[in-house]
Amino acid sequence: MLRTLNRNIKNFRTFRGMTQEDLANRIGKTKNVISNWERGDNAPDVDTIEKICKELAVTPNQLFGWEPHKEYEKYVEHINERKIRVMELEEEKQKIQYKIDKITEEIRTEESKWKEGE
Repeated sequence: MLRTLNRNIKNFRTFRGMTQEDLANRIGKTKNVISNWERGDNAPDVDTIEKICKELAVTPNQLFGWEPHKEYEKYVEHINERKIRVMELEEEKQKIQYKIDKITEEIRTEESKWKEGE
């Protein structure tokens, strides 16, 4: 449960475009405290969880992972789709680079033959 809480603090914070320092300032804590929570070194108390939920626009159930957060799930799905597309483009890039290398090799071979024929 705490592992989910720690991970979700970070996930929802970054989803909202906040740095650790941003969240810390909004809830009256330090950046180090936020970092400790996100690493799982400790966890916020009940009053602080309420403040975190307010700033991150989530419910406690969502923060603890007991209830889905539809907007965040759509965001994660979008990010995963983008990652897949990047992987596809990388694969395509490798294929193109292979073709470029082959053509370059053929040109060099032809140039070499041409120079030998002079």
